[in-house]
Amino acid sequence: MNLQILQNQRLRLIVAPELGASVVGLELHRQGFWLPVLRPTSPAALEERHSPDTSSYLLAPYSNRIRDGRFSFAGKTYLLRPNWVDGQQTIHGEVHGRPWMARRLEENRLLCTLDSRSLPDPNFPFPFTIEVQYRLLEEGVEILTRLQNAGAEPMPAGLGHHPYFVRYLGHSGEALLSFKAARVYLTDESRLPTRPAEAIPAELDFSRPKSLGQAFLDHVFAGWDGFLRLEWPGSGWCMELTADPVYSHLVLFTAPDGSLALEPVTHATDGFNLMAQGWPDTGVRVLEPGEELKGQIYIRLLSGF
Repeated sequence: MNLQILQNQRLRLIVAPELGASVVGLELHRQGFWLPVLRPTSPAALEERHSPDTSSYLLAPYSNRIRDGRFSFAGKTYLLRPNWVDGQQTIHGEVHGRPWMARRLEENRLLCTLDSRSLPDPNFPFPFTIEVQYRLLEEGVEILTRLQNAGAEPMPAGLGHHPYFVRYLGHSGEALLSFKAARVYLTDESRLPTRPAEAIPAELDFSRPKSLGQAFLDHVFAGWDGFLRLEWPGSGWCMELTADPVYSHLVLFTAPDGSLALEPVTHATDGFNLMAQGWPDTGVRVLEPGEELKGQIYIRLLSGF
């Protein structure tokens, strides 16, 4: 598999265009060693072309689950094929396992593109194009994503990113997470919302830094202010992630492998159906023909903490 490496004296970013333009490594150089900031991608994941096991992958033209793979829009009902390992769920969009085109714009800038009309078996009823641009800077990574309606009819749309951060950086203590949001969706056993987002209970309040411990969390926060911080005690380093306002929602998922998924997304889980049911503030966008949805994310690694 052809991997694209963007590297400077502090950071190394590795991208796999042939596997959904996924990030397969983000590492920090310290005292002669490269320390993973995102969970490492195994050779098996690359060989098996299994994007959910990468370090970070893209979510488009929707994020998270669609209940029963079925949604309604503009008076029509659409059924999608299951696309998850359980053979039942339709989740995380249509692009993360697909081969993308890639080209270097400059030494530390990579552009990856995909046109759904080129796919032999598209699993979304509306044609679209998408591009992601990775730019490695001295202190971090800038990610710009554009999704465009390539059809002749309006389409519901959303996007997001699914990075898995390590909880321990080298020999640090467990990471402390902090962010602010207005509300949270509470879900049923299938992790789908059962009612509109509501006030955040104390156990899900991360307005002050705290560790996750043994808690299992898989929650979508609404009214996220676009900023979060992850501190690794004892390492002297922290990560700050900022996102454009279009990323109005944040998914927090404690993965079984011990990593921590912090996912900037534009809309709620099952957002297409929630919008059709008249729920407020789902974050779903309706793109007219030729219209685009775009947003930038910036991940910074800072020392001195």
